[in-house]
Amino acid sequence: MQTGSSKLSTVVIAAKAGRLGNRLFQSAYFMANAQARGYRLMNPALGEYAASFEGSARDPFCRFPAFGEGIDPEIAAQCRDAAVTLLPMVSRLCPRSSILDIRATHDAEDLVYDLTGEEYLHKLNEGGTLFVKGWKFRDDEHLVAAHRVIAEYFTPVEEIRLKAERAVLKARFQGDFVIGVHIRQGDYKDWKGGVHYFETEQYAHWMGEASAMHPTRKTVFMICASDAIDFLKFGGLTVTPGPGEVVADLHALSLCDGIMGPPSTFSTWASYRGRTPLCMLQHHRQQVQEHDFVLHDRV
Repeated sequence: MQTGSSKLSTVVIAAKAGRLGNRLFQSAYFMANAQARGYRLMNPALGEYAASFEGSARDPFCRFPAFGEGIDPEIAAQCRDAAVTLLPMVSRLCPRSSILDIRATHDAEDLVYDLTGEEYLHKLNEGGTLFVKGWKFRDDEHLVAAHRVIAEYFTPVEEIRLKAERAVLKARFQGDFVIGVHIRQGDYKDWKGGVHYFETEQYAHWMGEASAMHPTRKTVFMICASDAIDFLKFGGLTVTPGPGEVVADLHALSLCDGIMGPPSTFSTWASYRGRTPLCMLQHHRQQVQEHDFVLHDRV
C-alpha cells in the first residue's frame, strides 16, 4: 500500500449515500483516506445533516481539512442545497475532472472498493478533480487511525450536544450504568425481509438479560427509537427516553456506557465515535451476554 501526497487537488463526494449513519461513514472513510494521502476533500453530499456538526455547519462545501472560519450556517445550508443540485452538471463541465461511480458495480453487488488500492491511487495521481459516487468505499486502517480528527469534525453543534448531554445526565441520576438502546422498527419491517425487525417486547427481553448480567449494579436504559414506543412494555426495568431528535439521539448513544441495537450504521457510528461497546441484536433467538458488547470501529 502506498501513502503520502497525491497530485490530485480535490476529491468531491458527489452523491448522497442513504441516511445519517451511512453518510457519516461515507464521509469518514474519505476523510481518513484524505488525511493519509494528503489530498483535499469536499462533501456537499453530506447535505441536510451538515448543519448539525461543528466541522461542517458553516462550510457550504463541507471541506476537509476545514477551511477558514466559515459563513452563517443558514446561508451555508442554502449554498449546499444549490451545490448538490448543480453537481451533475459541474462534474461533467469541470476542467481536468473525472468521475468514479461504483453504485452500479460495487454497491449493487455488495463489494468493497478499496481506497488504499492501486486503482484509486492511480486515479488520484491523474491530477485534477475526482467526483466520487457510491457507498462501498472503504479504508478501515486509516478510519481507525483518524478517529480523533473525525470525531472532532463531527461534534454536534452546541444546541444538539446539550440536548444529548442532558438526556444522558438524567439517565445517570437513576442508576450506575447506562445502556443506550436503539430501537429501529418502521422501515425494518421490510428491509431484508424483516430479519432484523423486532417488537418492543423482544427489546425488553434483551434489556432484561443485559440488566441481569450485573445484579449488584443498577442498569438504566435510555431509549432512542425510530417510532413511538409504549414505555409500559418495559415493566421492571429502569427506562428513560433519549432526546428524541435524530442527531441528538446519535450523540446521546455515543455517551452511554454501552449500546444495544439491530444492525445499523446509526448505532455503529455511535460506537465508533464514542468508543462505546455495542451489542448488535441480530436475531430473535439471540441471548445477550457481556462478551456481546464490543467496540465497532468500522462498517
